[in-house]
Amino acid sequence: MKSVIKPIIAVAAIALLMASCGGPEISADLKTLEEKKAGIQDTLDLFKDRMAEVELAIAALNNDTIEYLNVSSYTVAQKTFDHYFIVQGNIETDNAVMIHPETQGLISKILVKEGQTVNKGQTLLTIDTSVLRKNIQEVETSYELAKDIFERQKRLWEQKIGSEVQYLEAKNRKESLEATLSTLRTQAGMGSVKSPFTGVVDEIFSRVGEMGTPAQPLVRVVSLNQMYVTSQVSENYSSSVVKDMKVRVIVPGTDTINSSIERVGQFINPENRTFEVLVNVNNQSTLKPNMYAALEINDIHMDSVVVVPSSMIQQDAQNREFLYTLSKQGKQMKVNKSLIQTGPSYDAETVVLSGLNGGDQIVDKGSRKVIDGQVVQLESK
Repeated sequence: MKSVIKPIIAVAAIALLMASCGGPEISADLKTLEEKKAGIQDTLDLFKDRMAEVELAIAALNNDTIEYLNVSSYTVAQKTFDHYFIVQGNIETDNAVMIHPETQGLISKILVKEGQTVNKGQTLLTIDTSVLRKNIQEVETSYELAKDIFERQKRLWEQKIGSEVQYLEAKNRKESLEATLSTLRTQAGMGSVKSPFTGVVDEIFSRVGEMGTPAQPLVRVVSLNQMYVTSQVSENYSSSVVKDMKVRVIVPGTDTINSSIERVGQFINPENRTFEVLVNVNNQSTLKPNMYAALEINDIHMDSVVVVPSSMIQQDAQNREFLYTLSKQGKQMKVNKSLIQTGPSYDAETVVLSGLNGGDQIVDKGSRKVIDGQVVQLESK
């Protein structure tokens, strides 16, 4: 019986396929070809179902020789699902500065080396201010005299001796020299170039004996304690990206850093339709300013949802998504076609919004060979 039925089914299937194809003349029109393809697929699905039904009937008539298809199962579980999207960013720090002198002069001493850790306010190098020092000495001498004259004139004025003009001239002379002396001392203090924060001397651009000017940098100091990643995000995510959202920072050659969004820009760049986000990555000694980084931004978080491997989800001829679930059938298992509604997917996993429950068993290995209603046997583990 088995040997007779299969050739009959095969002949019928070939006839159906030829009818669907419309004969050997196949139109070159794309729409027509797509319609024929859909018709052929429906015929193949129908043939597959009919063949399986006949084989099941044959198996039922030959109970002593039934051979069930071996499949493996996957137990559905509810768990947390996170979806990320990826954008490229750049590692930056506000504490990476070129230090310029505030006054001009010959560099007399360099007190640090490249790679050395320095503290905030520590002197890095000095500029020769000997000319200023001499000017300060001269002004100090003139100031002492002016101060003495002013004090004498003040005492006389208090005793109503002398004119008011003499008193005011002495006072003005003293105060003018005081201001000049303060300015010169401030300028002399600029000869000591200091670090604005605690960090590392990354590079020294000058040498002893060279002329230092405010127009050219002398030293670069870098601190890695306050670093962050900036990235431009498409305006399509403007409503979903918010402050404190979880982010994974991925830098080639380093471990993944778990952080969160510190700041979300409120301006859309009209040139590329993006907004800026900032993510802190403090105290990461392996990172350096201007390194590239990828930001995986967690835009979807779902608790206790049904999640299955994306590869298990299939589509039928009507473009409906489904999975084959398993139910007990005596000592074997029965295959059931379960239509599902899916949600977001990420990292080869998909959320199933309806059609499955936690604890359901679905066909894993062999899912492309089974049909609805087929009796199968689970592989022994």
